Amino acid sequence: MFCCLPVLPVPLQICMGMCFHPKLTEEGKRAQLQSSKIERDLCEQAKKEMNVVKILMLGAAESGKSTLIKQVKIIHSRGFSETELLSFKPAVLDNLLTSMKFVLCGMGMLRINLANENNKTRARSILSCGQCLGEDQELLPFVAHAVCSLWADQGVRAAAARGYEFELNDSALYFFDNISRIIAPKYVPTETDVLRVRVRTCGIIETQFQLDDIIFRLYDVGGQRSERRKWLSCFDSIQAVLFVVALSSYDMTQAEDPSGNRLQESLALFESICTNKVFRSTSLILFMNKTDLFRDKIQHSGRHLRFYLSSYKGADGDVDAAAHHIAAMFSLCNGSPDEPVYHHFTTATDTTNVQVVFHMFIDQVTKGNLAAVQLL
Repeated sequence: MFCCLPVLPVPLQICMGMCFHPKLTEEGKRAQLQSSKIERDLCEQAKKEMNVVKILMLGAAESGKSTLIKQVKIIHSRGFSETELLSFKPAVLDNLLTSMKFVLCGMGMLRINLANENNKTRARSILSCGQCLGEDQELLPFVAHAVCSLWADQGVRAAAARGYEFELNDSALYFFDNISRIIAPKYVPTETDVLRVRVRTCGIIETQFQLDDIIFRLYDVGGQRSERRKWLSCFDSIQAVLFVVALSSYDMTQAEDPSGNRLQESLALFESICTNKVFRSTSLILFMNKTDLFRDKIQHSGRHLRFYLSSYKGADGDVDAAAHHIAAMFSLCNGSPDEPVYHHFTTATDTTNVQVVFHMFIDQVTKGNLAAVQLL
């Protein structure tokens, strides 16, 4: 009856096994059936995993990883619902207030005075404000009025314009320019606000989306030193590592070590990944991020790259030369010439730019065709 079958189907194997072993107990039969079910489930799971691409997103703190993850949600996962947008409201208001406090402290360092004497009281109220939000998650009226009045002060604006001298956060000017909308009653953050807001990443955040028949899983791990030990748990079956570098950090100090340079820390971190045996067969791709801030700083701040990188011999104000010099520094970290590390220039807050670059990145990862692309 079964002579034509080279291998019997699993159910028939089990059935025959049970028939030819009359002493097998009922418990044993149930165990065999359960074992067969587990094997089938594992086989199905293995087939599903064949269509999954796992990408580990790494980089130093404040390099823009979380902003890129938000862009992926906007581009590939229908964006943010109103409930999700509202969940960012406290963070946006906190970013606005923290930025104003930072500017007020920076004014002292730069020896810039308030233009309006009446704003001294308002400045003290902001600096001393511990609880600035009401139970309705709106700014307290006196806080909203104080922040608005301070931003109208020419002294505050002059200091904010020189924010790179005291490392004012990237999104401060954006929030200041939108202050009237943000402090308005019933304010709901926009997707652009969400992209701009800074929320520290703690632990590991998984983002999943599907293109055609392939499921992509992105793992965003906090870039702070205290979070890096958690990276080890993400190394299993990773097809690509996307390392994000903040180009504009070349003149900035580390948040956790003011004596260190942020770009040098990022470089050392990337070198440790390149030399890690775990990533020997993993594609490494660089996103040289924050090109908009980098361009503005190189062209208008007077903080020339040669002041911070003695190896740079290009012209002051040459954005392309400066950016490619930094990219080359990272590429040299790779010890496997047969598997070069390629880079893309990105602005994580620009949805159009991220959409184009990410499409190329995904195509490279899925096809294994890691051709260098210059997008600066």
